[in-house]
Amino acid sequence: MLAKEAARKGIQLLGTGDCLHPKWLSGIRELEERKGIFYFKSEDVSKNTNTNFVLTVEVEDARRVHHLLILPSIAKAEELYESFRRYSPDIDSDGRPSLRLSGEEIAEHAKDAEVLIGPCHAFTPWTALYAYHDSLHECYGDMAGYVSFVELGLSADSSYADRIKELRELTFLTNSDAHSPYPIRLAREFNRFQVENMSFEELKAAIERKKGRKPVLNVGVPPKEGKYNESACIRCYRHYSHRDAIIVKWRCECG
Repeated sequence: MLAKEAARKGIQLLGTGDCLHPKWLSGIRELEERKGIFYFKSEDVSKNTNTNFVLTVEVEDARRVHHLLILPSIAKAEELYESFRRYSPDIDSDGRPSLRLSGEEIAEHAKDAEVLIGPCHAFTPWTALYAYHDSLHECYGDMAGYVSFVELGLSADSSYADRIKELRELTFLTNSDAHSPYPIRLAREFNRFQVENMSFEELKAAIERKKGRKPVLNVGVPPKEGKYNESACIRCYRHYSHRDAIIVKWRCECG
């Protein structure tokens, strides 16, 4: 259904999500795989589409920060599953497993498995990099240099992220979680890459901006339309600009 509905919107490559979940991975194994990309092929030719899949998963670290992993193969997904299962109480039941590991430790596992990693929806005030850390290095430690991208999420766009010096060398990804398989939800935010062919290695080169491959377009929802664009009181929901929040010392007038 994802392939069918994504094709209606012209999406050529879609993240699988949840690829460490045993049952979901079992379904992915049924797809045809070429060069790290998975193709939906039906016996009914009329149901085939040009939408393909790359292995992805979101994981939560010990401080509740979410990280996006982009994987090159099922073998690497199986390798990460075995590495993570000892640190996770819910890897067999939750598509986004919770890990008793730091961001740095997760990045170490990702590097060992040749998997891409970056922070998810980095600017949201919940379960995100800047919700719990003051810097990329504070989150990833000595592995910060291995991080190749930052996912902006619905709470920021490129102009927001580019104001932060430590992010300027990273690729900005504008992704959106689906919530449902229908076109109104799929690719609310999306990326376009300059690549030679559809393969994991080409996608990796584009994200790392190597060999002339690169992102050429980010399309995202205007951050001002999001519910986290300004500071707000959790009781009365009044919004404050950064200047006004400082003036009231980050305490709402409602008490």
